Amino acid sequence: MKILWICGLPFEVQEQVLGGKDHGAYAAWSWIMGHLPPPPGVELHIACRTSRHTEYRQIEYRGATFHLVPVRSRARVFFLFHFDWRYFRDLAQRLQPDVIHGWGTEDCYANTALRLAPKNHLIQIQGCINACRARSQMHWVTRFSAISERRDLARARYVVAENDYSLSCATPYIRTDSLHIVEHPLRAEFLDAPPADGNAKQVLYVGVTEERKGIWDALAAFQAAAPADWKMNIVGTSRAHNLAELKRRLTAPELTSRVTHHRHLPANRIVELMQASSVFLLPTWVDTGPTTLKEAMTMGLWPVCFDNTGPAHYLRKFQFGTLARDLDRADLTEKLKQVFVTQPWREPAQCAKIESTIRSHFRRERIWDDLQKLYRHIIAASS
Repeated sequence: MKILWICGLPFEVQEQVLGGKDHGAYAAWSWIMGHLPPPPGVELHIACRTSRHTEYRQIEYRGATFHLVPVRSRARVFFLFHFDWRYFRDLAQRLQPDVIHGWGTEDCYANTALRLAPKNHLIQIQGCINACRARSQMHWVTRFSAISERRDLARARYVVAENDYSLSCATPYIRTDSLHIVEHPLRAEFLDAPPADGNAKQVLYVGVTEERKGIWDALAAFQAAAPADWKMNIVGTSRAHNLAELKRRLTAPELTSRVTHHRHLPANRIVELMQASSVFLLPTWVDTGPTTLKEAMTMGLWPVCFDNTGPAHYLRKFQFGTLARDLDRADLTEKLKQVFVTQPWREPAQCAKIESTIRSHFRRERIWDDLQKLYRHIIAASS
């Protein structure tokens, strides 16, 4: 079975294989790396758009073949990514894959899969731009991505999402009846490392430092609720004005010695931070299924989130974590205070869930079984 994925370039590949030179990676794409290596019988090719270099490049990494595809068109979003598929056309014709899987509707990935494989494509819902715009203010340019997303979902023959919420938020734009849910696997670093021991007096936030991810709510709640001997680590970056605002807020006397900001860390360093933390604070305003939330749960951190969208789905699914009223900062602060007092992550019943329920749900082998069944269904239907 030969499969071609269309997605962004993961930071890990840029750092580990390309020597850290900027090839246009802008995100961890950790769910892509969590799938590697693929199982026996699957020849996996991963085509990643790069805007920094003009030459095609092919590399082998962790059992998959990565193809760096230069996409040099300007103002792509204003053309709804309509022409980007042409940059991947030669590669698809050379590989002749059984299925082309487009990872995400917010860029060219879905559109490219649709154009290159009208019958044997799979469109993955990553983050639903239309749902995000409805709940949180975003840059005006995203209106073009939202139009592109609605168009691509309406044309898709096969659609897959990681959870019920992710699928439901995109359903109004989908016309096909072939809808599927296949979870994202987590990287082995988080599934195999010993979880936190529950003794650390530290809160962790991992995510872009933007309002929609709840960074300002998280800081305010920590400042008001955390005992004096608790500290906080923030991992994430964003646009320059958001980073400047974060830096300004961290100069407050009550935060400057208690909060540390890391712009970007590799997986092994995030594992270390999770092992040295007890609470995971991510009061996002809207999210389909934050990978960092899943990673934190597998490491035994107690999540505290707003009661909305993807985070609420996972906290209720595993009955693991605390939900505050949606977008209610005062309730978030009060719930966080209670968590510091009751320390629910120490309860034996909650500790038992980490290996028996949470980690098993996100293991690569189980998820590849589901994914292969779906691929075989698409291949049989298109032959």
